Parts: sequence; structure tokens; C-alpha cells
Amino acid sequence: MELVDIKETAKVSTLWNKNVGAGQGDGFTRLTPAIDGDHIYSVDSNGQIFVLNRSSGKVVWSKKTKESISAGISSEHGMLLMANATGELIVLSNEDGSPLWRKQVHGEILSAPRSNGEVVAVQTMNGRIYVMDAKTGDDLWFYENSPPVLTLRGTPSPIVTENAIYAGFSNGRFMAFNPDNGSILWEQRVALPQGRSELNRMVDIHVTPILHEGILYVSSYQGKVSAMARGTGSGIWSQDSSSSESIALANNALFLSQADGTLVAYNAATGELLWKNEQLLRRGLSGPQAVGDYLAVVDFKGFLHLVERDNGEFVARRKVDRKGVRAAMLTDGETLYVYGNSGKLMALQVSPR
Repeated sequence: MELVDIKETAKVSTLWNKNVGAGQGDGFTRLTPAIDGDHIYSVDSNGQIFVLNRSSGKVVWSKKTKESISAGISSEHGMLLMANATGELIVLSNEDGSPLWRKQVHGEILSAPRSNGEVVAVQTMNGRIYVMDAKTGDDLWFYENSPPVLTLRGTPSPIVTENAIYAGFSNGRFMAFNPDNGSILWEQRVALPQGRSELNRMVDIHVTPILHEGILYVSSYQGKVSAMARGTGSGIWSQDSSSSESIALANNALFLSQADGTLVAYNAATGELLWKNEQLLRRGLSGPQAVGDYLAVVDFKGFLHLVERDNGEFVARRKVDRKGVRAAMLTDGETLYVYGNSGKLMALQVSPR
């Protein structure tokens, strides 16, 4: 769809912006920053780490690791977690970047590792989850779920809590594991492959689900978006959907970008469709993110579009990165953090005009 002029009723203000390395590089990586306390952590495709004060954008420290990074970055329980292009999990101190441990796994890692402080879990493109001791890196267990013939490039990060590890797979299955021994707590089929060709039968759970107040929100490609109980996996609601981008939750509404470029909002409790916006079809939309009373999304040309969170009507537009934005946007509710493919990290605020 061609962009049409809009009446801008909101203003996008730049709090700060900072060049933080080479960005996503030439590979189809989705290196997403991480917010932890007062800091925001980023890593580029060449392994350069920047830690910024997220209020001012000032550099707290930086480090060149000279690694070819394929996945990252997470900052959890004093650790920075990332992975390189050879399938090696790298764990550093989030205080100064000093090395803690590293571990080679069998498979390509394209999503950020996660930890609950006791274990570290990482998912690979060949359908495996590896779980290691967070302090030593010693192997604890792994689980293999063989992928279909054809899949989307990328995997979700597992959700790691004290009592369970939740993971989605490229065959449409979503599972909960005991973190200590890998026993399966429950399993649900989010999407069922349909059609004759392998292309039609792709039903990847491609992005990290959301866990909020005991409910898991899971989205799949050419399948469904679903809400399920974290304890049992029992379904609360589901709607037909096709999405491979991150989802957002705010004020009892779930937002996502459909594969065709439709922006949709559902009631998070019931699954009722609240609104949809079809004015950005086939513009390669990122996953949406809520900021204040608005919803932000970036298209393949690097335009940031802002819509009213309540009705999906356009309120503002600006260009943020000519190379686009593959990394999921982050928010603390009032400030939007955008990491462009070219390596520019910026903090934005939105206010009514």
C-alpha cells in the first residue's frame, strides 16, 4: 500500500539517539537490545557491546568482543547472554563485560538465551532446547523436537521461570518443561499444518510469547493466536492468525502485525477483535509496541507509524532508519526504544499535539 497523508495529532520527540556499532549486519539477524534496571544493553553483528543509561543515552561502558554475533542480547541475574554464528553460547558479566563462561551447542542460535538465575536455556534452529547450569555452564538436559522440512528463519526465545520453561517450536507445538530435569509438564498444539505444499504447511511459532498474570499469549505463522493457562496449557481463547513478528500487550489488549501487514487488536481476556487497520498491507511490518496511549510499528522503508491504541487510527509518522528495523522495539510504557538495522539506538516519546 502507498502511504497517504495523515493529519498528525501526536508528536514524536527524540530523547536521545546513539550509534552503537554496525547494527544487524548482512545476515538476517534480529539482535534486540535488553532493558535491565536503569540500563539498556545492545550488541551488534560484530560483537560490540554498548551499555547506555536509558534515561540519558550516555555510555556506561562498551566492549569489543570480536565475535560474529547471531543472537542476543539478554541481561538477567547479573549475566549478559548472547550467541555467535558457530553455535556458541557466550555469558559475560553485565557489570563490565568480563567473561563468565561459554558453551558450544549443536545447532544455529538465532534467538536470545534466557535465564532464571539457576539455569540458562537456549533454543536452536534444528528444534533443540539446551539447558545449562547458570553458574558453571554445565549441561543439565536437552530436548529435541525435529523441525519440518521448511521453516521460517529464526526461533522464539524460551520463557524461563522458577517452575517452568516455556518454548514454542516450528511445528506449531508449545510446551512447558521442568527446569531441573526437562520432564514435560504439558504440551499444546497451537497450529496444525494444512495444505499440500511444504510452504502452505508452515506453522512456526516464530516469536517469543508473552507471560502475564498467569496467562501465556502465543502467536504462530499460518495458524492461530492463542491465550492459555500457564499451569496446564488449557486454552482460554484462540483466533485464526498468521504472524511472524513480536506481539504486544497493554491495558487488556493484545496487538499484533499479521503477515499481510494488517494491524489487529484483540481483547486479551476474551479474544474478541477490537479493531484492525489494513492501510499498511504488504509493507513488511515489524511487531507493534505500545507506548503511552499509542501503538508503534515500523515498515520495511524504516517509517515509524503511530496509531491510537483504542481504535487503530493514524496519529503520526516519521522515518527512523533507512535500512529498516528488524529488532523488536522495547518500551517501559512511556518511552519507546528503537534499534535500527544500521546501528542507531534511539529513545522516543509520544505526546498529543
